[in-house]
Amino acid sequence: MEHLVNSLEETQNLVNSFIAGLKGGEVISLIGDLGAGKTTFVQFLASALGVKEKVNSPTFVLMKVYNTSNDKIKNLVHVDAYRLNHSDELKNIGLTEYFNKPDSIVVIEWADKVKDLLSENTLIINFKEGAEDNQRVIEFS
Repeated sequence: MEHLVNSLEETQNLVNSFIAGLKGGEVISLIGDLGAGKTTFVQFLASALGVKEKVNSPTFVLMKVYNTSNDKIKNLVHVDAYRLNHSDELKNIGLTEYFNKPDSIVVIEWADKVKDLLSENTLIINFKEGAEDNQRVIEFS
């Protein structure tokens, strides 16, 4: 399903709707060019889950785990695969231990670089710039 968002507020509303369907154990793949809105999406997701820390893209540390104040989802695992050459780097730091863990969700920016790690149950979200400034197309598949 494709959504056209014209503002940060619309993006936040979309994230809030998206979160209502999460149960825990999901792996979410974020795909899109630089500046397309992937990190902003994760920041809104973290906020909606009650993460108190500032959320930035973990480009150099690869993975950050945030505690939430959500009743069912206790951990948000945020991954940035932008600078990876091979998915083994994520296996080596323990990412797959969080896959299908019922009290966690895993969100991977640049997930197209580590496709071999992802299962067919992975939620895929594509981000594209829209026709106008600050407009984004966010497609859930």
